[in-house]
Amino acid sequence: MTQYYQEVPLSSWSEAKRYFEALLDENRAWIFRGHYKAEWPLQPSLERILIRKPVDLAIENKIITEFKRRAHQYLAATEMPRDLFEWLALMQHHGSPTRLLDWSRSPYISAFIAFEDTFKEEGEVAIWAIDSHWLQECSVRRLAEAWKTPIITERLRTDKGLEKLMRGNVRVVLPMEPERMNERLTIQQGLFLFPSGAELSFESALADYENDDSRRHMRKIILPKSEGLNCLVDLLRMNINAASLFPGLDGFARSLRTIPDIAYAGGV
Repeated sequence: MTQYYQEVPLSSWSEAKRYFEALLDENRAWIFRGHYKAEWPLQPSLERILIRKPVDLAIENKIITEFKRRAHQYLAATEMPRDLFEWLALMQHHGSPTRLLDWSRSPYISAFIAFEDTFKEEGEVAIWAIDSHWLQECSVRRLAEAWKTPIITERLRTDKGLEKLMRGNVRVVLPMEPERMNERLTIQQGLFLFPSGAELSFESALADYENDDSRRHMRKIILPKSEGLNCLVDLLRMNINAASLFPGLDGFARSLRTIPDIAYAGGV
């Protein structure tokens, strides 16, 4: 696979912040995703658990059906999803394998995800950045050409639109978010990338955008893990920590893991 993105190696957290601000000042809609191992691929959870091909539609349908059958045992009536995409978003939120991949509109939240618990290790983290407006425009154009009809983007998120995307043979990756946002998704400024079809891996689908100048619109920002403590201390001052990003007792308890190191660094 050719490298469809631009790799941006940076040496310090302060350099990364300047780079983030330069991106955010551009007239584009950048979205971000943090990986605490730079070598990790962009791979949805459903793709990770399958062996023979990126998405097995029969297995995917079985997982969705089973989740729908039993979720009511754990949800209040007001929490029940109203459409297929809300079901997928809820499944993703609770750790069920889906074809969705989580992204955030905030590079700082993505940096926290990348650096949390890694600053004592050797190696590098990655923070991916994709211009979501460019990605959507390219994808909608491809769909319009393949389906020979104008595309109304709002209809792609309907049950009928999603079913057509999931089972179709047009390979696109679409930025999407549910009509009703849950608390965590709102706090994390989150959205999803939704890959269509079932034959290509997520990264192979993104690589298909190479002829659309993908290296200008997709970046992989690399930082040494040794910058993690500087990053986490700085993010704490912005109120970006596990307690604020993962509301509830679990998130609060998770936030306490970094107290000793941050305290020794003079951050609290």
